Amino acid sequence: MTASAENTPGIKAIAALLAPLAIGLLLVAKLYLPTFHYWWDEWTAPGSFYAHAMFVPFFIAVMVYRNRHSIDECTWKPTWLGVGWLASGILIFLAGQRLDVVAVKSFSFLFILLGACFMIMGKGRTKIIMFPLVFVLMMMPLIPDQIINGIAFPIQLKSAQLATSLLNLIQLHSVCEGTMIRMDSYSMAVELPCSGFKTLVSLMTFTAAFSYLVDGETWKRWALFLCTIPLSLFINSLRIAFIGIVGELISKEAASWFHDYSGFIVLTLAFLFLFNFARVLNCKSFLGIPLSEAEEIREREEAAARAESGAEPEQAWWQEVLTWRPGKKGLQASMPYAVAFDAMILVAIAGSSYITRPLHPQPPIATFQVPLQFAYDGVTYTAESNAQNPAVDRLQKEEAEALSPTRVINRVYKGSDGSVTNIFMTSGSGRKTFHDPHSCMLGSNAVMTDVGKPDLTTPLGPITVQESTYQLHGDPEPNRIMYCYVVEGKVLQDKYQIRNAIMRQMIMGDAGRPSYFVRFLPQSKGLDDIRRGQLVHFIAGMWGQIGPILAGQKPGLADPSPIQMPGVVAH
Repeated sequence: MTASAENTPGIKAIAALLAPLAIGLLLVAKLYLPTFHYWWDEWTAPGSFYAHAMFVPFFIAVMVYRNRHSIDECTWKPTWLGVGWLASGILIFLAGQRLDVVAVKSFSFLFILLGACFMIMGKGRTKIIMFPLVFVLMMMPLIPDQIINGIAFPIQLKSAQLATSLLNLIQLHSVCEGTMIRMDSYSMAVELPCSGFKTLVSLMTFTAAFSYLVDGETWKRWALFLCTIPLSLFINSLRIAFIGIVGELISKEAASWFHDYSGFIVLTLAFLFLFNFARVLNCKSFLGIPLSEAEEIREREEAAARAESGAEPEQAWWQEVLTWRPGKKGLQASMPYAVAFDAMILVAIAGSSYITRPLHPQPPIATFQVPLQFAYDGVTYTAESNAQNPAVDRLQKEEAEALSPTRVINRVYKGSDGSVTNIFMTSGSGRKTFHDPHSCMLGSNAVMTDVGKPDLTTPLGPITVQESTYQLHGDPEPNRIMYCYVVEGKVLQDKYQIRNAIMRQMIMGDAGRPSYFVRFLPQSKGLDDIRRGQLVHFIAGMWGQIGPILAGQKPGLADPSPIQMPGVVAH
């Protein structure tokens, strides 16, 4: 990161030459500002899988700095090759803008970045920093939660089981029931954010950066990266065990505090492991820190040689950065390319406002559109709502944060036929609202088994639901459950259909119609035909009330957001 004296311009000259680049940065910020806001919301959301993304720009800066000498040795030769990347990025962005799909607009940012680097710095320098440029993908929330949940749940179970084994190993009696860990005086639920997948994603990002910054043979750097999966599982289980130790030996409040700050322990342990594993693999160095005995000897010999010759000591990294200035010739060569870049981004800004599809998101079904009392085929159903049962249309805090619904219907109806049935319905963005009941049941210490997909007769025609049974651990009698999803007015039955629908929406957008998850759960246990008939009868009557709104035949109406009940902190 040096420039020859005759090629080093003054401050005023630098300002004039950098003006088109500064304007380009402002224009890109203008174009992507809503997308950047979305990223920030995803990074800072409770239980986010992308909390690590805030550190990605720092990793990228360190990666670029590591290659500073190779960059300086490469000729600054801007190329119009970047126009193709830039044009592709703009077209992808405009498509995402038209479809109102943030994931598509986010992905286009990589193409814009590559196009800018090719146009300003040239092919040679861009190839040198290609990995840091592609690494920007690690800060983009691109993966739908439905796919994350499908991967995370097995890790969630394994983390709970391994943490339980660690607790028993140190003679703290604990029992793992699904994703619940019960100790003598403290219990904790290993919720999805603590499943281990969040640790896996964070450590994959951290380990990829660490492996890139290590000097060593290619196979050694791959070995460092591939250890991420077992490392993340073990460290996350160790973290959960530590929380259990604090909760059991000190207090629940202390465990909650430790839980909130234990993420630092994960990164510290991961760094110590990776650093020492790199030493075991006999890698050369990490950011100038020798990792092998041969490298330490070489550095001592070089330092002694410099001292004997009276040479000046090497500059610290911050001194080198502060004294670096770009070369005048390079900036002058990139001037027309920077102006062309600015012009293309201006066209993208103008085009985005022109092709934006004015979506008018429809509100989901209102709570008052679901009647508290209705009659169907001779049976009258009445919702329980009194001082002893304040949980009508509410969620506990941790459930609300996990599902992020825009509307909640959560009621228990008593029928004149003696039935008692719970309807639970969430609505909102399909990416956040849907979940897999199998995971929820197992997390609640129950085993759920699918029975079939029966067609139920309703006043609006037949609907197909998923019918399953579930049984709590230690409970001798099972229960029945029926549920379905509604996406774009279509009734779906399983998570795979939902995953495909969400992926289509990510690419093609949606019409602004709310999506729903609807579950029907009898409160009396048993699998006899009488109880099943009562459940089917209730579903038919309730669907006649809410079906036209869920299918989009009637509009949902404005309603306040769901009220949250105070809940315990999940670990």
